[in-house]
Formats: sequence, structure tokens, C-alpha cells
Amino acid sequence: MSAKKKEVKPISVPLAIVLVLIAFAVMGMFLVYMFSSGGGNTSDVNSSLEQDFGTESSFEPLPEDVVVKETMADAKVGDAVVFGKYEQEALEWIVLEKQEGKILLISRYCIDTMPYNTERVDVTWDKSSLRDYLNGDFIESAFDDNEKSSLITENNDKVSLLSVADAKKYYEYDSWRASTATEYAVSKGARVENGCCWWWLLDKGTSDNFASYVHFDGTVRENGFAVDYDLVAVRPIIWVSADAENETSTDSSSEISE
Repeated sequence: MSAKKKEVKPISVPLAIVLVLIAFAVMGMFLVYMFSSGGGNTSDVNSSLEQDFGTESSFEPLPEDVVVKETMADAKVGDAVVFGKYEQEALEWIVLEKQEGKILLISRYCIDTMPYNTERVDVTWDKSSLRDYLNGDFIESAFDDNEKSSLITENNDKVSLLSVADAKKYYEYDSWRASTATEYAVSKGARVENGCCWWWLLDKGTSDNFASYVHFDGTVRENGFAVDYDLVAVRPIIWVSADAENETSTDSSSEISE
């Protein structure tokens, strides 16, 4: 007698649905386990997203408010001091660096407008007409005898300009280099845009008859302008003795162009 074949009953539709739901539930529990136990660290992903999208790389914070100090000794980096006078305006200087016995200052505003060199020829700083002026007539007109004695000679100059490297070193953000001009500098032809002007840097540009400069927005333009271009302003730097005498007065603030 032949054995009877066992009949295989088909799975009912409701049961099939239940089995599929159970399978999805198990898979979901497995994924949760994997991501929470090291198989996939969600905290790292979240922190990465926060880092990528929580901040903007182009954001430049505003610089701290400049405080005018009465003496060099009281001034810290970023503060201003009054030292000398130029074309009837008291000269305010920002402290860039303090070393033992000496302080590096840059004029708070662009104080004049003139070419880097009077002729468009191949020229470097040491042969430029601007260097001759700043270390000659400018010193004579801007400082009294006591102030002159406080000036320190660095790299053969008592008055100089920031180099490209130092312009980047002392200013963390481009916008912090942007500078306004005195009324005198504007009267001499300084090109002003949004209240700021171009100003010369020490180094030559891409051509030997070009010099680098800082743009309206504070960016360093190493390609430069032609050295005889006469719409670029001047923002000198000086090293002075740390015990140089300087005192502010109620009427010493410069009139600045808008």
C-alpha cells in the first residue's frame, strides 16, 4: 500500500502579513543596536553636521572697540595712543606689538595720499620716494624733539610701512585691515569707497614697477598698483621706546572722513 502524500497547506494572507511585520521589527532592532553600540556612532555624525553647517568659514567677527590710552605704558595690543601731529591733526596710533623696551605702532587712519614713487620705474622700498619722505619731511613735521628721540630705527628706517607678511600677521581677518582716511588724506585725493581707502604696503607687486597695497575691504593685493599711482593712501608704522611720553587731550581726536 502506497503512503499518502502529506498535503502542504498554503500560509494564510493574515499570517504572512504578521511574519513580514515581525521581520521588519527585528531588522529595526538590529539597526538600532548597531548604531548605538559602535557599529555606527551617531554622535560623531551629529557633531560633524554641526561643525559643517553650524558655522560659516567666511564669517569675520567685528574687531574690539579701540580704546585711546593716555600713556604708552597703559596701552595694550589693540589700544590707541596719541603721538605727534600731522597737518593740524593729532596722530593716533594702534599698538600692534609690545616687546621689552619698545612698541610697534601703526597709524589708526591713513594720514596722507601720495605715490609709492614719483616715477614709474623699477624700484624697491629702499629707493622709493615715499621712504625718503616718511624718514625725512614727515618726521620733521609730525614729531617734536622729545618724540623724535623716542623713535627707534628698525631695518634702517624710523618710519616704514607694513610688509605683506606683517599685514597678514597682525590682522587675523581681512576686514580688520580696512582703514578710513583723515580729511587731509581725502583732500590729497585718496580714493574712498564705503568709507575706506587703499593704502600702500612695503613690498613690490607682480612687476618691479608695481607696489602691493591693501584694498578697500582690507584684502591684501600682492599684485599691486603702478608705483606712481597717486590715489593710494599712506598708513605708516613706527617703533617707539616703551617709555615714550604721550598724553591725550580733549581736543586731540582726528577728524575722519565718512
